Amino acid sequence: MKKVSIKDIARELNISITTVSFVINGKSEEMGISSNTANKVHDLINKMGYNPNSAARMLRTGKSKTIGLIVEDISNYFFGKIAKVIEIEANKNGYNVFFSSTENNDNTARELISKMKKSSVDGYIITPTVGIKDEIFKLKKENVPFVLLDRFIQDVETNYVVVDNYNGAYDLTKHLLGNGFSKIGYISIFSEMTQMKDRERGFSSALADAGIEIKDNEILKVNFEDLYENLLKSIQEFLKLNPQLDALFFATNYLGVAGIEAIQQAELKIGEDIAVVCFDDNDIFRLLNPSITVSAQPIREIAIQSIDLLLKAINNLEAQKQVEGKILQPTVIQRNSSIAKNRN
Repeated sequence: MKKVSIKDIARELNISITTVSFVINGKSEEMGISSNTANKVHDLINKMGYNPNSAARMLRTGKSKTIGLIVEDISNYFFGKIAKVIEIEANKNGYNVFFSSTENNDNTARELISKMKKSSVDGYIITPTVGIKDEIFKLKKENVPFVLLDRFIQDVETNYVVVDNYNGAYDLTKHLLGNGFSKIGYISIFSEMTQMKDRERGFSSALADAGIEIKDNEILKVNFEDLYENLLKSIQEFLKLNPQLDALFFATNYLGVAGIEAIQQAELKIGEDIAVVCFDDNDIFRLLNPSITVSAQPIREIAIQSIDLLLKAINNLEAQKQVEGKILQPTVIQRNSSIAKNRN
């Protein structure tokens, strides 16, 4: 099969080789090329399988046209959906994306940053672990473009895109309280990460504002590394020890999935015996009967804001020096798992 060349792309679209070259090298906006033309070039490149020599391109432009995306767990619903949108948006702009997961491990995160640096990525989108503050400082000092995703590191001025975890959890708890539930169990992970601490603060503040005392035995925390079977056992034991609870708040979607199974195994009926809400959505939550009430994060907006911030920093030295933070609002989606008591 004949190798596709830049001339083939230009001939097919009836445009100049120079125009195709500018688009491939990320200079379409700078050179006044319309977004419509740029999109046609990228679409045809994907269709025809054109693959410019990355080493030659880097010599010409100083850019590899690759981005490193480092998240907690690419198999997680939230991070998987974000990664897909970032990949699509990056490809539209002529970039490829390297995906990796830290599994919330500091050493893994450090190794991934180092490996991607050796691969000459043009920038990073990073979901930071708690212990990589020094690595983030180093990237900043070296003027490497990067954006922190989902959480930020305190005392480090960086570009970031996060959601308002405090208000999201506060509103979700207020939803339960407003529907008549007052004995609410909270299930989360042991974590010093900013987003998890903010969710717990939001939950606690909503109860305190309602004059409800927070009892230690009504809060369960598990280890991030726990196997699924161990999560089930922990939640089942928690339910046995707290038969007074009329609602459960799960701080992550994967804990919510495990919690639903634990509730079913305890022969309790969600929406009747106990209400359930979860921070962050999941396709399964919509499909279950009853469906699960959530505080949904704006996944597409998070992804687009992240890639836009990074590309802005990569392509504009002055923009790279400007620190920009985006705080997006989650939305409470009421479903059947938390119907008001007086409606039962």
